[in-house]
Amino acid sequence: TQLANGQALKEAQCSCGANGMCRHRVMLVLSYQRLCATTQSTEKEEEWDPAIWLEELATLPDATRKRAQALVAKGITIELFCAPGEIPSARLPMSDVRFYSRSSIRFARCDCIEGTLCEHVVLAVQAFVEAKAQQAEFNHLIWQMRSEHVTSSDDPFASEEGNACRQYVQQLSQTLWLGGISQPLIHYEAAFNRALQAAETCNWRWVSESLRQLRASVDAFHARASHYNAGECLHQLAALNSRLNCAQEMARRDSIGEVPPVPWRTVVGSGIAGEAKLDHLRLVSLGMRCWQDIEHYGLRIWFTDPDTGSILHLSRSWPRSEQENSPAATRRLFSFQAGALAGGQIVSQAAKRSADGELLLATRNRL
Repeated sequence: TQLANGQALKEAQCSCGANGMCRHRVMLVLSYQRLCATTQSTEKEEEWDPAIWLEELATLPDATRKRAQALVAKGITIELFCAPGEIPSARLPMSDVRFYSRSSIRFARCDCIEGTLCEHVVLAVQAFVEAKAQQAEFNHLIWQMRSEHVTSSDDPFASEEGNACRQYVQQLSQTLWLGGISQPLIHYEAAFNRALQAAETCNWRWVSESLRQLRASVDAFHARASHYNAGECLHQLAALNSRLNCAQEMARRDSIGEVPPVPWRTVVGSGIAGEAKLDHLRLVSLGMRCWQDIEHYGLRIWFTDPDTGSILHLSRSWPRSEQENSPAATRRLFSFQAGALAGGQIVSQAAKRSADGELLLATRNRL
């Protein structure tokens, strides 16, 4: 693998045959950093200023910067990490960015389909610059990108949609608390549908995903599923109203000039996309869990991306009648046995990630 002076990491030449980013390019940068660290260990580390990235940022295509500003207009929140001696990184709602060089954004790595020099890198740079200007000494910070069209004192429940969402969630919560989850489906089906539709109308991703997770737990209880967990279901139910109450409190603090620990848009997941395309990536398995209920059986395999540290999972299910002849661990996924995938690594192109961390692979995707 060779990286010439002035080249972006994605432009490096590698004999592995990958057209874009690959682990060899990342290893090259990490090895170079480790080599330089041994020669500079006795020198005091200079204070890092992310503003040096702004000059390179201005050279990116206008289309990339416009996509970034479109995300800012939605009030996106970014989690920033820049501990001394560590790789600066930014965690966006659907993407993770790492800056393998503190002197150039051309070595930044994003797990989206672009891989580098994308709108997520632009947002991460802007967030670091703004955060450093407000709070110079920080190792970890949640920063909200503000748009000129979004006021800091807006109330999530001032609109009819937001208020309706809160009312429907409260009605559902009261129905389940008073009647329990063992009550017949007809008693809470309509309440679930109203709350979910209201959350999707508001485009509050984490509220709608929380409702789906709670519904899945309730259905698992009725189906006598082996993976049903009473404590987890109780936590999901308690978190419904708590999430909206927390959003209200964060908005109140923001309206009186306080800096909230977490912006209310982050609490509800405002404007977060349901899916995101991923770059050519290598995933390492963390293990597998099999489950069954009265009608189906299935599995879930967890993976991690070593380049970004993100966690993904792959889920599948089949009719219970097929279990005797085809146990979950022997089922074939993309021409491989599930047990082999759970104990190895996969390399994929054109994969997608859902908002809840599900790895989406079509049958045409090659592993």
